[in-house]
Amino acid sequence: MADLIDPTNFDFFARYLLAGFIIIYFRSLFVVGGTANLSDSLIQAVILSLVNQLIFQIIISTFSTIAAPVIASVPRAVFFAEVLFLPTVIGLLVGWSLSTSWNLSLLRWLSIPIRHPARRAYDFAFTRDETDRFMILTYADGTTVYAYFGENSFASTDGNRSDIYFERIYDVASGGQWAEKVPSRGALLSLQDLRSIEFLEPERTTNG
Repeated sequence: MADLIDPTNFDFFARYLLAGFIIIYFRSLFVVGGTANLSDSLIQAVILSLVNQLIFQIIISTFSTIAAPVIASVPRAVFFAEVLFLPTVIGLLVGWSLSTSWNLSLLRWLSIPIRHPARRAYDFAFTRDETDRFMILTYADGTTVYAYFGENSFASTDGNRSDIYFERIYDVASGGQWAEKVPSRGALLSLQDLRSIEFLEPERTTNG
């Protein structure tokens, strides 16, 4: 690794490996899931670095009249734009597109296999913007917990330890009415031995 960051090798390392890791990092800010192993990450980084190079060369070719004198006058600034700024922009755009799923219909129309960025159903369920839901958690021993997951609640994304903090816990009467516990309380629940989670959308009223 020390040889890679040697001044004589740094440009190559930055263009064909570091740029890819930068894309992966900024993409990961929008996509929650298990972390790829080292070998897969290296392959992804190399491929994304090559994509970054392709995009950079297209930009340079398209704006060659402007780019040529800039490269000649401030070559290092252009280099850092190539290996830092452009990968950051690409990573943010890719992460945003994955998190919003705006391109899924296009991918289906092109018959391209779709791999959801979230690696676990748990991540998909708890990393969306819907933080206003009631939940019923049922454990293997029959224990049932009624809870509200709102803006002040939190679901862990650690693949080795999944737990959820609920800001409010409820009692449910035999008639089905939910009543907040008195005194009001939140709860940190482990998902070990959990059998199911049911998601209930809150009832909403509209005017007009």
